[in-house]
Amino acid sequence: EPVLVPSGVYKGQMVYGDVTHGGIKRLFLEKVGGRYQGAIFRFTQGLEAGVNRLVWGPDGALYVGGIGSNGNWNHMNKRFGLQRLVPNKQSTFEMLKVEARKTGFKVTFTEPVKNGKLLEFRRWRYNITENYGGPKVDQMVIPFTEKWSADRRSVEIVASDFKPGYVYYFRFNCVNKADKPLLST
Repeated sequence: EPVLVPSGVYKGQMVYGDVTHGGIKRLFLEKVGGRYQGAIFRFTQGLEAGVNRLVWGPDGALYVGGIGSNGNWNHMNKRFGLQRLVPNKQSTFEMLKVEARKTGFKVTFTEPVKNGKLLEFRRWRYNITENYGGPKVDQMVIPFTEKWSADRRSVEIVASDFKPGYVYYFRFNCVNKADKPLLST
């Protein structure tokens, strides 16, 4: 059950729970050619149970309903729980959004990058099958170039072979002015 983030740096983005891993993911969406596409980021981990339901409270806190059972539908052997996450007004250094371009992507960060580079850039797609999930096919490491903005808050990644219809995976090695690394690389 995705919910919109109502305020703060992620306003207009969505968060949703992950029953299997017990965390919350953040989703940036954009409309390109009349169709939605987006990027997924880790938002939080270490919750007591697999996340089934999220709701923003009138106090500005995010209330997290956890549920699970045997197999992979629980986290750390917790089967249920209710947790309250309260924003602490502190900035987190991470990727804010990833926007598609004709030849690659533009990645914007929540803070300027002091030192950083893209370490890994690859892609794959999935064949549709009757089974749950499916194998990754056409996996490939993509050669690329980087062009950082003057304020170091964004980088343009130009792919040598950019194609629609694929999942693209990035992994950065970056630190901010305080030498803190990205929350999620």
